[in-house]
Amino acid sequence: MTVPLRSVGSSALLTAFILAFAPIGSAQPGSSGLSGLVLDFTGAPVADAPIRARNDAASVDARTRSNEDGSYDFADLLPGTYTVSVAMSCCAYLPFRRNDIVLASGAPLKFDIALEEGLSLNTLGDDPETMISEVRDRQVIPDEPVPRTADGHPDLTGVWLRSEDPYPEPPNVLAWAAEAFAERAATDFVDNPTSFCLPGSPPAPGGASFVVKFVQRPELLLILLEGAPYFRQIFLDGRQHPDLEEYDPTWMGHSIGRWEGDTLVVDTVGFNDRGWIGPYPRTEAMRTVERYTRTDYGSLELQFVVEDPNVFSEPWVQNMTWDLAPQEELFETVCENNKWAQ
Repeated sequence: MTVPLRSVGSSALLTAFILAFAPIGSAQPGSSGLSGLVLDFTGAPVADAPIRARNDAASVDARTRSNEDGSYDFADLLPGTYTVSVAMSCCAYLPFRRNDIVLASGAPLKFDIALEEGLSLNTLGDDPETMISEVRDRQVIPDEPVPRTADGHPDLTGVWLRSEDPYPEPPNVLAWAAEAFAERAATDFVDNPTSFCLPGSPPAPGGASFVVKFVQRPELLLILLEGAPYFRQIFLDGRQHPDLEEYDPTWMGHSIGRWEGDTLVVDTVGFNDRGWIGPYPRTEAMRTVERYTRTDYGSLELQFVVEDPNVFSEPWVQNMTWDLAPQEELFETVCENNKWAQ
């Protein structure tokens, strides 16, 4: 079977989430450093890996990315015990986390990070990040200012490559939701709704697709997707949410947007409880807030905040950067596994 260049398996889209960061230890006078290589399960270097060195006791949260040869370097870190983590996008590698990396004053540490093979099992069609990288590399981005609409707002119109938060903060979940997550993880998330041709998680719930298309008008932002539900509508005409007591909950909810300077703020309510939010359950009380800022011609910063008091003890915040792909267009993608969900 020939796999299209931008086709990926829907079951591979759920990355194994890093558990809560819990570094221990206290800072000491002086400074230290941490460096090494990021290597894959064959011993080959991994470039552009997002590496995080965190010491809450010393209020240190250092972040960097590996170079082409897999090398990384943190300089001038306070001594103490660190949690070192790498959260590669789905699905070639499993997340890495060590919470016992001790840095002594004046004694830089060499520490190589070995990533284990992920859920894609080296299958190209099941590894969205590899596909995204190839598509991103072939784009030609104009050296121009951020385009604006006739009413002066940034124009978000275009095809964008979606991505995950490279430095994710795990959410604080209630006990029943933690149990649901553990049960899903134990079965490799086989009950993921996208496996049954049902919609995935906002903000771009296109199942296996990692490409989304924005069409912006003064009164409406339309987000087109390659997978179910194939579109989202964000109303910009000043309307309010409907009365939720009379609203039939949906997979995508009801979205309204407003501009705060050059940032589009999207508020969504009215979700049903059939979908997942990441690997976690959701209830009809869920609310999401998206903040889109086009920082330059080719980059779209997105902060995505999830609130569901029945699932999370506090809002879950994710930060992403989406890349413009002006040389791309959407594919027609039809999922045929929906009979499994009947």
